[in-house]
Amino acid sequence: MTDTTITRNFLDTPSFWREYPERDIEFVRWYPCDVRPLTADAMYAQQEKFPKTTSFYVHIPFCNQVCTSCPYNKFNTRNTLVRRYIEALKAEIDMYSRLPYLKDVVFTSGYFGGGTPTTLRAEELDDLLGFMKQRLNFSDDCSVTIESTPVDVDQHKLDVLLKHGVNRMSLGVQTFHDPLLRYLGRARAHTGESATKTIELIDRSGMENLCIDYMIGIPGQTHELWAQDIRTLMDLPVTSFSVYNYAVLPGSEVFFALQSGATPPCPSTHEADEMYQYLHTTLMDAGYLALTYNDFIEPMRPEWEAKGVKTYPVLTDGSKPYRGLETDTFYLTDHLSQVWGRCGDMVAMGSGAYGYLNNRMYLTEPDINAYIETCNAGRLPVVMGAYTDEHEQRCRSLVLGLKLLRMKRSVYRERHGVDPYEYFKDKCDDLAAKGLIEITDEAIQVTYPKGWYYIDNICKTFYSDANYRLPQPTSASTEILNWQIDRADGRKGLPVVQL
Repeated sequence: MTDTTITRNFLDTPSFWREYPERDIEFVRWYPCDVRPLTADAMYAQQEKFPKTTSFYVHIPFCNQVCTSCPYNKFNTRNTLVRRYIEALKAEIDMYSRLPYLKDVVFTSGYFGGGTPTTLRAEELDDLLGFMKQRLNFSDDCSVTIESTPVDVDQHKLDVLLKHGVNRMSLGVQTFHDPLLRYLGRARAHTGESATKTIELIDRSGMENLCIDYMIGIPGQTHELWAQDIRTLMDLPVTSFSVYNYAVLPGSEVFFALQSGATPPCPSTHEADEMYQYLHTTLMDAGYLALTYNDFIEPMRPEWEAKGVKTYPVLTDGSKPYRGLETDTFYLTDHLSQVWGRCGDMVAMGSGAYGYLNNRMYLTEPDINAYIETCNAGRLPVVMGAYTDEHEQRCRSLVLGLKLLRMKRSVYRERHGVDPYEYFKDKCDDLAAKGLIEITDEAIQVTYPKGWYYIDNICKTFYSDANYRLPQPTSASTEILNWQIDRADGRKGLPVVQL
C-alpha cells in the first residue's frame, strides 16, 4: 500500500498552496486569511458600514457521534454542557440584539451549523429559535438552514423547526452504502435504509428545501458504488445536494486503520476526479442546475421560474444545455448569495464561529468553556480577525464570488465603483489565457470543466499580497496566530515546502 493510496487528499500535499497547473485542494470559504488578535471593542470602535440587511451563522458544537473525517469544532453531546452552552449562546444573541451597529438591521438568511444542531432536544430547539425571533428582526421570507444527520431528526423536531420558519435542512448522508458508513464511523448512527426513511419523513413534513451531503474519497469507495449513490439521489425527493472530499486527518483512528490495512484504501486522486466528473455530467445532463462546482439543485420548477428565478449557460458557446442558477434571484439560496456572492455581513454566534461585520472578518472563541465564561460575563466572544480596506473588499468579492462560478461585472461595479476586469486586468488575462475563466461584457465566468477543476487556484489568484500563501483560518484553535512568521521575502505566512 502506497502513501498516496492512504492519504489521497491532504497528507500527500506538503503545501496547502498549489500553483497552476497543479491543482489546489484547500477549500476556500473565508477571506481574508491574515487574522490577528481582535476584540469586540476594537471591531465597533468606529462604525464604517451601515447595513440594512444581514445574515447569521450559529454554531452548535455537539454531536451524538463524531465522524472520523470531521475537522470542525465539536464535542460529544453531554447534557450539562449543552444546557450551559445554550444559556451562554442566548446571552450572546441578546448582546447582538442590543449592539448599536445592528440597530434596525433585518436578517434575511441564516444557518445553524456544527457539530449537529439537531442533537438538541425539540424543547431546546424551540427555546433557542423562539429566543432568536424575539431578539432579532427576521424578514418575512428569511431563508434558514439547519444541519442534521439521518438519526438526529424526528417529527417532533421537524414540527418545531417549521414552526419557527426553518425552511432548509442539510442532511449528512455521505453515502447510502452501509460498509462505507462503517469506515466513516457512522455505522452505529444510521444505515442507507434509515437515511432513505428520514429523507421521506422530511419531505412529507413540508420542508421546502432538503439538501443532502455526499462524500467522495471514502475508504473502499469505487466508481460503481458512487454511480449507485447518484442514481439513488435522483430517485429521492431531494431538492439540492453538496459533495465534499473525504479527509484523512493526521493521527486519527482511520489514519492508523489505513496504515495497518484494517480499512480498505481510499480511491486515488485520479479515481476521485473521475467521480466528480461523472457527478457533473450525469446531473447536468438530467437538467440539474449548478450552484458551485460541488453544489447542485434540482431542475427548474415552474413555480420558481414564475417568481423570477434565473439561470445562465454554464457553457457560453451553447454546446451543451448545462445551466447554472443565479443564486441572488432565489430566496432559498440567499444565504449562499449573501456570504459569497454579495460578500455581505454575517453575524457569527457560538463557539468557533466565523462572521463578517463592520469590514472585519472575525472568529469567536473556540474553547467552549472560555466561550461560556466570556458570554456570561457580558462580553462578545470575539478572539481574532482581519480588517478589510477597500482593496481587500475588492479582492474578497472575487475570491468568494467566483466560488459561485460567475461574477456579474455590473454588480461588482455597483458594489465597488470599479470594473473587476479593469481592476484585476493582469490576473484576469492570465487566467483567461490558461483557459480557466471567460470574460464577457456581462460577466467573469469560470470555465467548464477546466475552471471548475481549478476553482481554488482561481479564487486564490485574487488574494492580496498580505494574504498570499496564507492558509484558511481555522476555528478549531487560535494557534493560527502563531503560524504568522516573518519570512525572508518580507511576507507573512507559513514557510513553503518546495515540491
